[in-house]
Amino acid sequence: MSTALDVPIAIENGTLGRLVVARLKPNQDLTESIEALCAEHAISRAIVRGAVGSLIDARLAFRAGDGWREQRVSGPGVEILNVFGEVDARSQATNARPMLHGMVADTGGRMYAGRFVRGGNLSFITIEVTLQEWLPA
Repeated sequence: MSTALDVPIAIENGTLGRLVVARLKPNQDLTESIEALCAEHAISRAIVRGAVGSLIDARLAFRAGDGWREQRVSGPGVEILNVFGEVDARSQATNARPMLHGMVADTGGRMYAGRFVRGGNLSFITIEVTLQEWLPA
């Protein structure tokens, strides 16, 4: 049985370039900071390898039926369990915004997953993030 995906799939050859490891300070937004790191290091495309740290609160979006819904995870001290995604500054459609997905845990240990909403995920203490440049063939 085959199912159609609503997301275009592309396979691309390339190589990995420079690695950027950075620490985000308190009150810096996860998504906006990754955008700024790419701009600062003149990286037009990057793979987000991961991030560890905590957020004041979290805002995650997820698919629900034909649209997107948002969930808020209250802190302070929402732990980042996993972050992955990519940045493509060449794309005018996304306006160079990262597509970051991941999981977080609230202070009671309940886990939540989804796409990190730009501007809604501020660093609580610090976040260590790892990016790697993608160089298409």
